[in-house]
Amino acid sequence: MALRATFRYPQLGLSYLFPRNRNKWLFGCRTGFMDNPKYLFLQALTDGRKRCIWMARDKAERDRVRAMGLPAVHRYSPAGIWHTLTAGYEFFSHYANDINYWLSGGARKVMLWHGVGLKRVGDHAGATRLDRLLSPELFAVPHRFVAPSPFMAKHFGCCLDIPAGRMVEATYPRNDIFSLAPAELRAFVRRYDPALDALLGRLGTGARLYLYMPTFRETGEDFLAAAGFDFDALNALMEKQDAYFLLKLHPFTRWDHTALAGLPRIVAVPNNTDVYPLLPLTHTLVTDYSSIYYDYILIPGKRLVLFPFDRKDYLARCRDLMYDFDEYTPGRRAHTFGELLHVLEHDGGSCTDDADIQRVRQLFWATDRRLYPQIG
Repeated sequence: MALRATFRYPQLGLSYLFPRNRNKWLFGCRTGFMDNPKYLFLQALTDGRKRCIWMARDKAERDRVRAMGLPAVHRYSPAGIWHTLTAGYEFFSHYANDINYWLSGGARKVMLWHGVGLKRVGDHAGATRLDRLLSPELFAVPHRFVAPSPFMAKHFGCCLDIPAGRMVEATYPRNDIFSLAPAELRAFVRRYDPALDALLGRLGTGARLYLYMPTFRETGEDFLAAAGFDFDALNALMEKQDAYFLLKLHPFTRWDHTALAGLPRIVAVPNNTDVYPLLPLTHTLVTDYSSIYYDYILIPGKRLVLFPFDRKDYLARCRDLMYDFDEYTPGRRAHTFGELLHVLEHDGGSCTDDADIQRVRQLFWATDRRLYPQIG
């Protein structure tokens, strides 16, 4: 790593010599064409005042984006290198290496991040000076960081060492889609989310959709088995309700896919699916410690069930929570799979309009100001 950094620091220094076009904006996301960079990219393109380019991780992603009629380049291609050397702004979801940190000297960097919540994020507190020297792309302080409330600005400032003066209070671009009318939302899906469009085509219209989105367990274990999932019983309940139970798991989650064989009412959502256009189309979200909870409570009239079956083990072996889970994540809870089935069959969980949930919503999402066109 030290040898690699030795060669790259001169690249970074030379990149400061290139003139930057403030009207050329680059967008990238380490998980693909999705999340906040995708939605801000589409908003800026529609506005038309900036030259916007998607920086794809590989040629396959570049080709998928181009097939939608959108400007995209592979970030390490000659065109990608040139744009990185000359763009005035870079927008990314995780860290500065979502695009190409070593060629970005002089560009304004805007970290959009990828979710609010209770978890301690980043490893800045434990980073040594050597860590920061060898991997500056992971610790670089952006020129602007997007936080949707003062509470979250303080949280991210503490976790990621970002000064208060660099915070921009704005909604997440990915959540702006929740305000679309149903016809507009389906048109958006048809154009920009072929994987989701195909999935919705399979499910048809009118059926109730449950969505299970648990957070990632760093242990890598098959936690669905540990949770006691009885897929046969779950499939029977879905048939009874004319519903589908959608599983959207982290790509690195280990689990036995064969358990769903012959169970048509339980559907695994493909890893590359952008879930944000899907959320408004669902009836109920089942989750645990995932930040998707906080996105979902922005949508009125939805049902919500928390399934923290492994809470003690998760806190001990996976992630630390900076705030009290019970206080900041209100809602109907199920602690065993049997309890979860009972909730889904009978009371249906909490409503996102409940007073306690709305209190948390105001804390995490205090603003209704959109990011675009504040930036630039």
